[in-house]
Amino acid sequence: MGLISRLATVVAVLAGSSVTAPTSATAKYCDTSSGVCYSEVTVGVAPITWRIAIPSVGQGPFDVLLQVIAPKTVGWAGLAWGGGMLYNPISLGWANENSTVAGARFASAHIQPDVYESANHTVLKGSTVNDTHWTLTTLCQGCSTWVHNGGSKETLDPGATAASFAFAASATPPIDIADPASPIGIHSEHGIFTVDLAAAKSDQFESWVAKLR
Repeated sequence: MGLISRLATVVAVLAGSSVTAPTSATAKYCDTSSGVCYSEVTVGVAPITWRIAIPSVGQGPFDVLLQVIAPKTVGWAGLAWGGGMLYNPISLGWANENSTVAGARFASAHIQPDVYESANHTVLKGSTVNDTHWTLTTLCQGCSTWVHNGGSKETLDPGATAASFAFAASATPPIDIADPASPIGIHSEHGIFTVDLAAAKSDQFESWVAKLR
């Protein structure tokens, strides 16, 4: 991408997207069909619900169960695990016919993020599309730790009661909705929120993952 294109992309990001005010109203949600209990927050214009469950550990790295529920008007949605677009894993999700797709990206500038090979997403049971919403349930391995700009290693704190995350979303789907590595367009909204990771911990985590596979 040339300099002019990069500048145009940054300008569009800054001028063409709405910003959601910080949100911190984390709730506890237990899925009656799977038994999984998540820390949950609902944010944005759409709005989008983000749910996180983690194992009962004292420190990272660790695997993460992520569930995303979004209206079908949302073409794609992304969660930045470090609280901002740059230098941390980004989990992406979107609808694909009767199921959903998950992918990982990593951005070092405010341009199209690169596919992130250090995080792996497995789409699990409970990933569906109905008349009004799509739901992605995914196991992320590699989302709780990453190398920041300059080489410093960052790791999520599983005991944090207000861990900071960022999200972005667009009404326009990716170019190829069947491909987890598909290019995506510029987000139309973005914001930050906090999640109680301490409340998201459970010693049943591994059994939940096995049940959802």
